[in-house]
Amino acid sequence: MIDMTGRLVAPTKMGEVPENAQWLSGEGGGAWFSIEKKTSCFRIKRYTPQGILDCDREFVSPANCNQFDENLPFEVQHISHCARVKVIQGKETFVFEVIEK
Repeated sequence: MIDMTGRLVAPTKMGEVPENAQWLSGEGGGAWFSIEKKTSCFRIKRYTPQGILDCDREFVSPANCNQFDENLPFEVQHISHCARVKVIQGKETFVFEVIEK
């Protein structure tokens, strides 16, 4: 379903989409993002609206990311993709960068 601005409304979570995944709407599309904190990085996964995993990578944790808590509400912001993910939690903005291997 598309809203009045042309953005895809969040579909029902299905497939492999984790319960804590957050929806990022786009023009005519969108994606689910889940974030899991690891010892020295964050594992971020992106899922299609149909619940299919299309990106699974490790991201570096910038200086302020030690304050990020994946168990608290957060909102994924534009521009986010498989190399960079921007998130707002509370009044803090976090930018995660993929770890190049």
